[in-house]
Amino acid sequence: MEIEDIIRGVQPRIGEVVPVKTVQETQPIEEFAEAYVAEVSVRSASKVIKVLDSNFSRDASQPMSHLRRFAKYSNLPEHLQTNFSKDKPSTKTIFVLVSPPLPDVDRLKELLAPFAPEPEDGPSTQPSEPAGQIILHTIKIPTLPPLNTTQADTWTKNLWPVIFNPAAARATVAPPVQVLNRTLGSIQPDAGYYIALAHRVADEAEQSGRGRRVGAVVVDPEITSRILETADDADSRWADAIVAVAGDARYARREAGALSESEIQLGIGPNPDRETYNPDLEGGPDLHALMRVVEIIAFKRRAEDPDAENDKPDLSPLESYFLSQMDSTSLESLDVSPVPEKYQKTEKGPQPVAMSSEEVLATRIRPRSQGGYLCTDLDVYLTHEPCICCCMGLLLSRFRSVTFHRQGRMVTGGLASEPVVTPVSEPVEHDDPGCEDKKRLYYGIHWRKELNWRALGFEFIEDEVSGQKLAEDGIAFHA
Repeated sequence: MEIEDIIRGVQPRIGEVVPVKTVQETQPIEEFAEAYVAEVSVRSASKVIKVLDSNFSRDASQPMSHLRRFAKYSNLPEHLQTNFSKDKPSTKTIFVLVSPPLPDVDRLKELLAPFAPEPEDGPSTQPSEPAGQIILHTIKIPTLPPLNTTQADTWTKNLWPVIFNPAAARATVAPPVQVLNRTLGSIQPDAGYYIALAHRVADEAEQSGRGRRVGAVVVDPEITSRILETADDADSRWADAIVAVAGDARYARREAGALSESEIQLGIGPNPDRETYNPDLEGGPDLHALMRVVEIIAFKRRAEDPDAENDKPDLSPLESYFLSQMDSTSLESLDVSPVPEKYQKTEKGPQPVAMSSEEVLATRIRPRSQGGYLCTDLDVYLTHEPCICCCMGLLLSRFRSVTFHRQGRMVTGGLASEPVVTPVSEPVEHDDPGCEDKKRLYYGIHWRKELNWRALGFEFIEDEVSGQKLAEDGIAFHA
């Protein structure tokens, strides 16, 4: 069958694209520290702030903007009201919070002494305490901002008044809402086509005997935008934005000159090794579909390098077809002007051969001469959730987004951070009392704050189709 016929025969999967929740959202970490609280005159509140800020430096790496610096007695948690022993709350005083890093106690009392509460008229409820003395109370506060209003209310009732700011809470927890929604809106219309094609690429990889049934499709959203702006038949041109595809090839590696597993197999068809998991036959992550599609793009970007042909990967018919396709979008949409002299490299030696305008416009994959880092701003669609190693390759390649088929969630997958919630009619009884404690481990690498993560993660949830088998329930291999 001709490749064009295969593409025309692709029927889009019907479903919905949803964001992948981050590990910070599903497994929030709560950190607490000690802080001081002192009662001062309400009329001196602004002066108190100036004194504290000018004498005690604050840790810029740990902002405490989610904590109220002042709180009235009536706004304090009940246990703090009891500890502060105010039988008759005064309207002339207010409580100030001194957050970490905590200053020297004696120095703090000395600075706050001029702002001590004025003595109330009448007999003192605590005659042992001299007038004008600053008393410091030690309390526990949350050092991280709340993730939602419920958490903020809980901390306000039990620790100290807290402010919930959706924008501040989201910055290190999950992708910005505006960026997430904009990207989601751009990939939703054609995601079903690309997921369907990824499965077709996966079929090719499996039937060739070279790998497992895993496929990847990479799309340039910039080409998609140009098609939408200039073409009347945009709906039928979804394949014009595909820059590369790749299937799994883990059985195609030769070790020390010996034949690969796919070469040992007689005839064409699925490799028998796919029925089991033998780590000695699984190859390496560089033969997984995601890493192979990155390798294909890297090879194409080096087309102007005379030595690039020596590193040409072994391609399947579908992979070769898309690698050779040209960008059919409008000529005016690309800037092919030469690089300004002030930005050119100054070192001596042979310079890369400049490509003509026609050559620049002919390729869907941007050459290195046009700048950008490998897969910058590209979208990748996968049949399966990638393994941890491929997730790191995804991070370093600078993709704009990654979308994988929910049916392809893997026990070894690295993106997801929570299980899929499905309705259960009746609780299942287990003979093993410890069975309920055996929970699936979710790595949740997507948007981890410890990593320089930029790719937006999505799952394609296909409308319910009877008879479909979940990858999680099958053989646990690394995709």
